[in-house]
Amino acid sequence: MKRTDVLIVIFVVATVAFAGAFGYAFASYSSEKNQNNNLTATYDNQQGAVVLKSAFSHWNDIAIENLSLLASQYEPNATLTWIGGPLSGTYTGNSSILAVWEKFFNLWSAVWFYAESPPTVSVSGNSAVVSSQNQFVLTPFSDQQQVQYLNISYALRYTMSSGNWLISSETWHITGSGYISYTGSEVGALMEQASLQAAFTHWNDIAIENLSLLASQYEPNATLTWIGGPLSGTYTGNSSILAVWEKFFNLWSAVWFYAESPPTVSVSGNSATVTSANQFIVTPFSEPYQVQYINVSYTLIFVFQNNSYKISSEVWHITGTGFISLSQESYEYSQISNLAFTHWNDIAIENTSLVMQEYASNATLHWTNGPLKGNYTGTSEINATWSRFFAMWSAVWFYSESPPVIMISGSMATVESTIQFVVQNSSNLSQFDYINVTYTIQYYDLGFNSSSGVLNFAIVNEIFDNTEIGPLSKV
Repeated sequence: MKRTDVLIVIFVVATVAFAGAFGYAFASYSSEKNQNNNLTATYDNQQGAVVLKSAFSHWNDIAIENLSLLASQYEPNATLTWIGGPLSGTYTGNSSILAVWEKFFNLWSAVWFYAESPPTVSVSGNSAVVSSQNQFVLTPFSDQQQVQYLNISYALRYTMSSGNWLISSETWHITGSGYISYTGSEVGALMEQASLQAAFTHWNDIAIENLSLLASQYEPNATLTWIGGPLSGTYTGNSSILAVWEKFFNLWSAVWFYAESPPTVSVSGNSATVTSANQFIVTPFSEPYQVQYINVSYTLIFVFQNNSYKISSEVWHITGTGFISLSQESYEYSQISNLAFTHWNDIAIENTSLVMQEYASNATLHWTNGPLKGNYTGTSEINATWSRFFAMWSAVWFYSESPPVIMISGSMATVESTIQFVVQNSSNLSQFDYINVTYTIQYYDLGFNSSSGVLNFAIVNEIFDNTEIGPLSKV
């Protein structure tokens, strides 16, 4: 066969093969089109992958803080809508958008991001939308040791332009923000406040003689060392420690406490040590008209676990004891002292119903300074005033800086004392303040109460003279 004949044969065979292939492809396309237009869906899926890759590139270029790379990703008249934070607003055009990103980058020395779940992508012709819940982790220039987060509800709208997907609309909606880590000094301050609060809570629960609350405050293998008095010894484990407190509570019908000066706190890693000189004012069951004091050198060692401080070691060292009032003296003095301390304790535990039971119906309350300044008459006005006071503080503690002075004349009894309240701000739990109060309470004897066996004294006049208030750190 001639060479030209061979070429003709090859051409014919190739033509037949191409026609067969074309016919197969056309038949395949017709089949796919007839079966739910899968070709269009396949194209959209392919473009969806391209758009998603563009979105991740955009977020990555934000993370590496590269303005020039970002500039190439927008249409000329694109819009950026920023919701939340100091950059809130809507920005149109490449230059305006890049100016916003420059401000953002000037805030953070490092940025990372991740999508909390796979983003969703929808493609329709030459437009596409990417929606995602992203978290950006950032380190501010102002504090290089600090790490913060921004939760972003993200929407990116793309338009196909000259074969490329460009951003036509972008929404950066801040849905949450906060700290992932604090600086060492910030952590130390927070841990000190938390351990101090745990200590005051512990002492308050001793004062209200509540075993169940105390039980939750110890590590399983905690130790209590008691030095001085009939309970001297070292006790290990929750059950042994609670048995000691039960014996202590069985001695006293009423307990109050105060710290003679602000406790000291030291934090090292996950442990914290609180030391304090406390005075406990106690009334014995055996002598209900007697008031005694117990001076205690206190040491509490806490371990931080499960987001709270637990007591691992406690030392109750009795350094002095004595009488505030003697049983040989008129029991009226003891009763009035008890009533005054009960009143301050009920204020400290923020129990409005207990506080209000202590007033005569026509009592008056004089508040000399601060936002509650005024004269209040009758239980309704007084109740409203204490409710306002309690709403300001999430926790209240008190101590009497010296034994109250009690004067009794006929049916009237007057208590004068200098009280310091330590309060925790309800709107800022990390803020502790002190309130120094020159306190005067006047009681009136409403008659002998046959059921309780004591005189029925009620408050008829009270003066809350808050002479000084300030942060606890300045005490």
